Amino acid sequence: MIKRFDSIVLTVADVVRSQAFYKTVFGMELTSEEGMNGVRFCDQTIWLQTIGEELRHHALEGASHFSLFSELSPEKLTEHFETLQVELLEPPVDKGSYVLFLMHDLDRNLIEIKSQK
Repeated sequence: MIKRFDSIVLTVADVVRSQAFYKTVFGMELTSEEGMNGVRFCDQTIWLQTIGEELRHHALEGASHFSLFSELSPEKLTEHFETLQVELLEPPVDKGSYVLFLMHDLDRNLIEIKSQK
């Protein structure tokens, strides 16, 4: 059902220090896009947000936020979630080339699932 990670968002005390850590320890590249800063490896991104920015992304107690791509169509994914009685934070959002689904896991970490049309 899930084919790969899109991105992960981590809450950190100091974005610049965290970028330096990931670059030094893991050889990741620094990246920046639309006001977010992070690190990349291959086609995977870890976005870094500072403490206090969690609510901007609907992330609550878990403070983690990650995004996945699904192999299922938006219709099949909707059916799958309905069958499992998964509570979405808002109705699916059409983003053009994909449909975005938002939910919390059991620890209230925010999960985005992107389903290509």
